[in-house]
Amino acid sequence: MTSPPDPASSGPTAAATRLLLVDDEVGVRAAMARVLERAGFAVALAESGEHALTALRAQGAALMITDIIMPRQNGVELIKAVRREFPATAILAISGGGNFWPQGYKPEAITTSAYLAAAEQAGADAVISKPFETAELLEVVRAVLARRGRPA
Repeated sequence: MTSPPDPASSGPTAAATRLLLVDDEVGVRAAMARVLERAGFAVALAESGEHALTALRAQGAALMITDIIMPRQNGVELIKAVRREFPATAILAISGGGNFWPQGYKPEAITTSAYLAAAEQAGADAVISKPFETAELLEVVRAVLARRGRPA
């Protein structure tokens, strides 16, 4: 017996669309994966840029969603590497790093918008700042895939 389709799903074509989700935070990866899978996407997970490149080499992906602030290899470096090795892969960069007023304000900190601008310069097709709504994530994922001529 199959469950009824999720109304957020874009239909049967989304199931064939493989996404790679890269984030060093387990909870963030799990939550985003649930949202994307419920929308009908096939989602692979990676905890680092190094694991992301291994996953892309093994199975590819229509779209990679990557966090920017990660240890060892940050998201901007990952985007540059993916652009060189997998130019057809669409990229969505996400970040919640940087200045937050008033608790964690540090005048010398790089702001979220600066991280996301660096991601765009490195080759990201789109960017979203954390926190974001589920609907926004799905809208941007579908828009990026549509611009790249991929089913969403």
